[in-house]
Amino acid sequence: MALHSAQAANTSKAPQKKQVFTFFIEDMMFGLNVDYVLMLGQDVDAIQKVPVEERGLKGVVKYQGVVVPVMDFAHRVGVNSGNDSKLAVINDLKHYEQEHNDWVNALEAAVNNGDDFSYTTELKNSQFSQWRQQFYTRDETLIDLLALFDSTQQALYDMADRALTLSNSGNTDEAMELLRRERGSTIQRMKTLFIRATEHLQSAMRQVLLFVTDDGKTPRFALLIDEINDVVSYDESEFQSSTTGALAQVSRIGKVLDGIYTRDNSPDCLYFNIDKLIDEPISVA
Repeated sequence: MALHSAQAANTSKAPQKKQVFTFFIEDMMFGLNVDYVLMLGQDVDAIQKVPVEERGLKGVVKYQGVVVPVMDFAHRVGVNSGNDSKLAVINDLKHYEQEHNDWVNALEAAVNNGDDFSYTTELKNSQFSQWRQQFYTRDETLIDLLALFDSTQQALYDMADRALTLSNSGNTDEAMELLRRERGSTIQRMKTLFIRATEHLQSAMRQVLLFVTDDGKTPRFALLIDEINDVVSYDESEFQSSTTGALAQVSRIGKVLDGIYTRDNSPDCLYFNIDKLIDEPISVA
């Protein structure tokens, strides 16, 4: 008993730690008490739709024979999921790919028919180049792919200036031959980059099932999340409650979060409460 009392005394003096299971929704890091985590699942295709309207409810999935509701976490809390953002980027790339095709077709018409060429041949004036400069992502592969567009697009603009100069000087055949060669090299390389970037985003549209529990054995529900991070140990001093201080002024935070764990040189962890997340019972018909 004396040993137990001594251990308890030492424990009471030690800083309180919270083990937090963290994951990402796009660029935001969320977390919950690790005790509520039952297991992770990869079989997202096993989710079955149900005729129930509930914010963020994706359907149900079976866990050891038990039917478990599945919620898209991002949609439940009212933010974009990683898949939403990837689809938006894919649509942007399709837009700029069509813009590129229009640019090539207009250049060919200008060289071959003497039509006016109203498109830019300066990288700094390209809307696609401007989009790339302001675009942010943690996806290093996508960053590298987008960087390859710079030199390729610059090479295209240099070629366009040469072709237009030749055409305006009466050397239409030479200009068309230059354009023909570039269709098999630089123009094709630009097309390939669009394909690679789109295919990479499509292949990255994978989500994970996080099964949540109250008793450590029975699944309460499953969350559809973007990316698992890690189990992080936080001190009490790193916690800011959503009910006190500046955070208390943001009423929406209190609807889902207990607060935020914050430390230098690390993303803030938005610590949510699983009971607050289910502000209404999820029924499965």
